[in-house]
This record gives sequence, C-alpha cells and structure tokens, in this order.
Amino acid sequence: MPVSPTPRDLNALRDERMLRVAWADREDRLAFRFLRGECQCAQCVNEWTGARILDPATVSEQISIERMELVGAYAVRIHWSEGHQSGLYTWERLRTLGEGPPSHE
Repeated sequence: MPVSPTPRDLNALRDERMLRVAWADREDRLAFRFLRGECQCAQCVNEWTGARILDPATVSEQISIERMELVGAYAVRIHWSEGHQSGLYTWERLRTLGEGPPSHE
C-alpha cells in the first residue's frame, strides 16, 4: 500500500469558510460545512453498520474551525465551533475529499 502524502500546509481560511490543504502536487480548498458533514467518527457514523448518524444537511452554514491539532504524523483533529472535536481527518481522507467536485458546497 502506498504511503499517503503529507500536506505541506493546512490553513483555516475563516473568512472564506474553507480549509486550505497544500500538497506537493496540488492545493485543495474544502468548505468547512462539507468537511464537518464528512466526519467519520463514531458520533457521526455508526461503527457497526457504517450508516451515517449525522445528517450533513443539519450542519450550520456558519460552522467554523476553532482550532486544529496534529495527531501523530498522519491526521489532524479539528475543533469545530459547535463543539464537535472527536473526528480525525487523516491525510489520506483529506486527499480523497479534495478529489471530489470542485465547489464542495
């Protein structure tokens, strides 16, 4: 299995409500609302069935990133303005999310 690349930079663009992820070969901008709706933690996705618990439509348009912290050398934990912070976004997951439709709205 190939090693997932590590981003060169992560930046919460709060005025734009976007997370900027700079990779060696590209730059992705992921809308905060989209990213919050894609959380894979046990509070947002049923661990046994894989069914989504969090309805992305219920995520506020005003959601923001309060802070981020690195988890080892493989992920970032995002502390959201509505209090959620249990999800980890691995570099592999962020890269995959960045390959989706350009608007991510």
